[in-house]
Amino acid sequence: MTEESPIDTASRSKNRRKLVLLFAVAFVPMFIAYAMFFYVPALIPATTTNEGQLIQPPLAAAVLQTQETLDIPLGVWTVLIPVAAHCDDHCQQRLYLSRQIKIGFGKDAERLQRVALLETDPDAAYAALVAAEHPDLLSHVYNAKALQAALDSALPVPMPITDGILLMDPNGNIMMLYSFDKIGAPMRKDIKHLLKISNIG
Repeated sequence: MTEESPIDTASRSKNRRKLVLLFAVAFVPMFIAYAMFFYVPALIPATTTNEGQLIQPPLAAAVLQTQETLDIPLGVWTVLIPVAAHCDDHCQQRLYLSRQIKIGFGKDAERLQRVALLETDPDAAYAALVAAEHPDLLSHVYNAKALQAALDSALPVPMPITDGILLMDPNGNIMMLYSFDKIGAPMRKDIKHLLKISNIG
């Protein structure tokens, strides 16, 4: 029986250390995540990179219905813009910003639609504005009180829906709310990310 040389012993020891290191790299982070999730969840970061308020759980599109069927086409990402009967400057600015967001996606713009949520029939000035500047804007009559109540229950910080814009996914889940100061580049950033990672819409 031949004795193992010091070189062979050192090589085997080195290989074992490499194996242990590979095991640690692969499994230690998993064990740490498991321990944090089940034993110290308070240490898990609560912040997200979303610019808008995440609606948890998401609201089903049915909350927008005032009749048996929903007349908002699904299958694409939908920007929902609550609009009063008289669209004031604040309202017109939200319509303008939402239009610019869609235009900014170029060839991907077809994956995004804009829908004005109307509580009552709009006035003539609104109709003229839409015809002149927003020909692609769809309209849907909704129950504003029902939507506001649902949002108040789902959000940590309630916000009047007429102050912002909602985002609905292609499956009909209303999942984000953007305050007026987030409409524009911040909202576009979120939608760009969603379009990139989404296999639907």
